[in-house]
Amino acid sequence: MATDLSSAAGPNDTRASRRGVKVPKGTRDFDPLQMAIREKVFGIVTGVFKRHGGVALDTPVFELKETLMGKYGEDSRLIYDLADQGGELSSLRYDLTVPFARYLATKKLTSMRRYHIAKVYRRDNTGRGRFREFYQCDFDIAGQYESMVPDFEILKVLTEILDKLNIGDYEVKLNHRRLLDGMLELCGVPAEKFRTICSAIDKLDKLAWEDVRKEMVLDKGLTEDVADKIGNLVKMRGKPMELLDELMKEDSPIHGNAASQQSSAWPQLLHGCDI
Repeated sequence: MATDLSSAAGPNDTRASRRGVKVPKGTRDFDPLQMAIREKVFGIVTGVFKRHGGVALDTPVFELKETLMGKYGEDSRLIYDLADQGGELSSLRYDLTVPFARYLATKKLTSMRRYHIAKVYRRDNTGRGRFREFYQCDFDIAGQYESMVPDFEILKVLTEILDKLNIGDYEVKLNHRRLLDGMLELCGVPAEKFRTICSAIDKLDKLAWEDVRKEMVLDKGLTEDVADKIGNLVKMRGKPMELLDELMKEDSPIHGNAASQQSSAWPQLLHGCDI
């Protein structure tokens, strides 16, 4: 296929220099060498997904706005809206999981293992490691299963990929929303503030606890006592089995909490990992 470059900026085009031709903020070009590396990585990732029974799925790069809104808490403000076309308000996809859930509902499917490797879009502030267009590699399991079985397999998929990519030592961080809800309930957080407080806790990867605590108290209205209770739980560290034993002791603050004890007991769940 031929490409017309007559209107493109050449290296000596002074008009282009005056216009400052460049890629939009938060996006990147990838040269042939980078593409070769990407193709190799995607091949490894896809091979693991297929070994675990995943089937490929593709969905539109944009969805109806009503499908996406309300699914991401405060991050919904980062969704890219498109101009109204024919009476439909649409937005660029923010991730690959909500479109998958919409696909299941559209097709009236109750179970599926699918993988999807594609670009997603976020109207976020740009900076080192923060882009507005980037790839996600998703593997999701939809359906009803014995408690924790899909969760275990998702971890197996993730560690297989990281091992095969031979990136060296790595740390896997787990975030289970139902468990986190149980922790917030125990600390005295009102139910209507769960989502906004979860958004603050999610920033612990980037901010110190003192900054997150300040946001909870000053911006989101928690009392200092409640914020400190949350801090005592989210700052806990240790080897997985040792930490689990500690949390399950009778004098543990979460021992006996229904939401925490039944963290995988929902009748219908999407279990998945994003890379």
